[in-house]
Amino acid sequence: MKTTILSIDGMHCDGCVQVVQHLLEQQVGVNGCSVSLDLKQARIAHDAGQVSAETLAEALRAAGYKASPTES
Repeated sequence: MKTTILSIDGMHCDGCVQVVQHLLEQQVGVNGCSVSLDLKQARIAHDAGQVSAETLAEALRAAGYKASPTES
C-alpha cells in the first residue's frame, strides 16, 4: 500500500470535497482517502500496482480540478 498526496486547486466548498473524495474512492486500487479543503490536498492510500499517482491526478483533472501528485 502506498500513500500519495495530491495538491488540488479548484475546491471551493464542502461539496467540492465530497466530489473529489468520491472520484478518488471510485478508482481501482484506492483503499481510502481523506480530502482537506483548508490544505487543498488529498491523501490517498492505494495499491501502486493498480493505480498510479498520475492516474489519480488525471481523474481529478478530467473533472475540472487542477491536481498534481506529491508522493510520500
